[in-house]
Amino acid sequence: MDAKEDTSSGSVNAQYDASDSGITTIIAVENLSEALNNAEIIESFSFWDEGSSPPPSNLVPMVTMDESSSSSNDMEPMELDVLERDLLVDAKESELTNRFLNGELTFSQYASLMGGDEDDDGDDDDVIDGYNTVQDRPDESIQPKPSSAAVKEFEELAAGPSQRQRKSTTEKTKRVRRHLPPALKGLMGEANLRYARGDHEMAIKMCLEIIRQVPTAPEPFHTLAVLYEEKGYSEKSLQFALIAAHLNPNDVDQWVRLAEISEEQGNLRQAATCYSKAIAADSANTEEHMVSIYMKRWELLDKVGETKAGLRGLIRLMTLLRHDQGLVLFHIAKIVATKYHERNELDRAKEVMDIAFSKSPQSVTTEDVNLMLELLLSLQHYQECINILVQYCGVEVEAISENQASGREPVLKIMSCNIPETLVIDLKVKVIVVLIHMKTFHLIDELLNLLLNGQSPEQSGDLYLDVAEALMSEGEHREALRLLEPLTETENYSLPAVWLRHAECLKQCGRTEEAIAAYRKVVTQAPQHLDARLTLSDLLKAVGREEEALVVLTQDEESEVLEPGLLYERCLLLKDAEGKTEEFLAVGQLLLSRHWTRIRNREEMYALTRMRRFTKKRDALREIRTSRGEPSHDPDAPDFHSGKGEPSVQEEWELLKEMCNTCMRLERFNLLQRLTFSALGSKKLTSKPEMLRELEFMCLLACFYNADAYYGYNLARDNVLKDSSKPRIWNLFNLVIQRADDVRHNRFLMRLLARQPNHEALTLLHANNCLVAGTYKYALSEYTTAYRARPSAMTAFLVGVTLIQVACQKFSAKKHALVVQGLSFMSLYRKYRGQEGFQEVSYNLGRAFHQLGLLPAAIFNYRNALECNVSPLIEQSPKRLNLQREAAFNLYLIYHSSGSSDIARSYLEKYIVV
Repeated sequence: MDAKEDTSSGSVNAQYDASDSGITTIIAVENLSEALNNAEIIESFSFWDEGSSPPPSNLVPMVTMDESSSSSNDMEPMELDVLERDLLVDAKESELTNRFLNGELTFSQYASLMGGDEDDDGDDDDVIDGYNTVQDRPDESIQPKPSSAAVKEFEELAAGPSQRQRKSTTEKTKRVRRHLPPALKGLMGEANLRYARGDHEMAIKMCLEIIRQVPTAPEPFHTLAVLYEEKGYSEKSLQFALIAAHLNPNDVDQWVRLAEISEEQGNLRQAATCYSKAIAADSANTEEHMVSIYMKRWELLDKVGETKAGLRGLIRLMTLLRHDQGLVLFHIAKIVATKYHERNELDRAKEVMDIAFSKSPQSVTTEDVNLMLELLLSLQHYQECINILVQYCGVEVEAISENQASGREPVLKIMSCNIPETLVIDLKVKVIVVLIHMKTFHLIDELLNLLLNGQSPEQSGDLYLDVAEALMSEGEHREALRLLEPLTETENYSLPAVWLRHAECLKQCGRTEEAIAAYRKVVTQAPQHLDARLTLSDLLKAVGREEEALVVLTQDEESEVLEPGLLYERCLLLKDAEGKTEEFLAVGQLLLSRHWTRIRNREEMYALTRMRRFTKKRDALREIRTSRGEPSHDPDAPDFHSGKGEPSVQEEWELLKEMCNTCMRLERFNLLQRLTFSALGSKKLTSKPEMLRELEFMCLLACFYNADAYYGYNLARDNVLKDSSKPRIWNLFNLVIQRADDVRHNRFLMRLLARQPNHEALTLLHANNCLVAGTYKYALSEYTTAYRARPSAMTAFLVGVTLIQVACQKFSAKKHALVVQGLSFMSLYRKYRGQEGFQEVSYNLGRAFHQLGLLPAAIFNYRNALECNVSPLIEQSPKRLNLQREAAFNLYLIYHSSGSSDIARSYLEKYIVV
């Protein structure tokens, strides 16, 4: 290559002769600035800054090539594929660069999409397991995993010569693309000269042209970063500097500088990414400055919520540190273990500490041992605790191994233990706790005396409490009392937690009265302690002091935050208490009010019955209250705790049913309806379909008993629409509409009958409506249709009643024939009803003859109803089924109208008694 430069004229002449390949490239640049202003049009860069000069619209490289060199016939197919692939890669990289500079991508996303993923430390298990393979050799250096280059080399050797050649060609092409060709090197040099002379606009244009042709060269991005920094565009300068660093990623100091700038600008994620790049650039270095980079990255990742990724990096650093870097190793191990402990991942915390202990045992301190023992005790690894104490604390134990059941490891049984006097008290207590958990009960007196004689409970109460809790967990409550009783007498540790454990031990030891006194102390000092109040209530009930138990469970809803668990237990007590029914209903409503709807008006009742889904009910209630200018939530509602101790959904459901049964027993039907309708607005009590169905049926019964046919009709109609094949549903529907004050059901029945013309219940109900409306011909037609479809006592009776009613009309023709036909159907009614319904048939025949004016026949049938033997069915419910009083009253009317007052009075005195 021969190159000549004439600085006076500003021209550059360069010629490159590639004689081996047969390609001749001639690059000539004459008066560069003028050429840049007069070349062909190119696409402008979208990331150009506002306020600065736009990029030139006519900027192309001046490269001429021989026709022989541009012919594709002389090129191998493999080279053509490489060139195609390079063009696609260039287009993709240019697009990604534009998106990053326009703010559409973060730097982490840009680096990942460009194929340079930030350093990944792998999963926690992978990093820890990678160290565990060499933890038996802590003095040796950790062997790193095979590098990506080594893996590639192995793949190439196994791939064969053709694949290796293709791969090497591709890699070579990609590797060359990061460097500028000679012509663009000259243009880059000219750009730097322009920058040095102060011609920033032309320097920027030149750099952008170089980027257009070679997007992966770092030099123009670096120059642009410097230019924009001088122009005052710090954010844009940082963007170009990041791209330059990404394209030349092996400069650790550059990444650290970019991380510091990003952190100053408040972009913590980008700063963490830069530190990751710095670590990747010098991953095997564990000197002090690299350790500080790891730690800085951890702090940033923890701040942005990427704690797990930060912990992986620290674990990776631990595996790289040498055994003589023990102080740093344990400092990092404690940070990681503490974080895992906060996340309740105790196994991982222990594994991290295992790495530090096995890698640098000479650096272990008392604090490290204490932390390790805490983790092992939490994991119940007591034998490992003994090993740690023996190895690092000088504790001497004599133990034997006992074989357990098949498939389980043998267990150590401690025979004797010698604790050094110089051992710090915290570790002495750990020894005592470990021995207690290992069931070394024959040494209990010696161990407790070591604590009782050596430490004052006023100063070391927390240590007393640790040992007492260990004894309680192993069932040694009497021994635990030896430590808890001195604590209750101290000034610093006479706390609710200590009194609670003291009370538990007294209860387990059978000292009930003392336990009651201790629990009262806990409740006095901590009124919101749910378990203490419940246990105290149970103890008081056990000794027969129910009134005191109720007092313990009583809460002030105006001044306290109510505990649902206490309210539920209080309800259970009141349910069985004599004379406490009203209080039981009041407390039950208070408990359920925390999640059900407190109904304020009839509009809300309508919304609760018409809406099926809870969300729609809630929205409808909110809309109603907003339209009325009322607050959505009840302002006078008490506050409740939530969480532990709260009764389950099933328990509250059973409580609601018990309250409804109580209202039925007391005939408090108004309250019954309020309870059931309020429960319809509860998300808990309507969460299960079976509960919702039963609750809606309870609402229907409440409406029926409370004589509220308006809302009862809505519920009965919904049941009919769900399943119209069950007779009980139609019976309920009929009972409801009998009490209705409107005729809404007429239109509903006619619409439903049009869809189901042969439905028996619909036909009868429609005929009933016609009969009540006085359209006897329509009623007779429907009744006759029902009788033909299925003859029965009821349909025969209804046909007979209709015929007699028509015969009694003033202007009806053929009255005699109508009466005969009506009485014949009444005879069929007698036949179908049988002997069991003799009283009922006699009474109804008496009414028919009474209406027709045939009084002798009416008297005969009424007397049959009076004198018949009562059937077993009537005996089960005489108030509802026995018709003697009705028959006697009709006889009274007949005799009284005929002037036989004495006979009439005799029937009143004999059968009708008030």
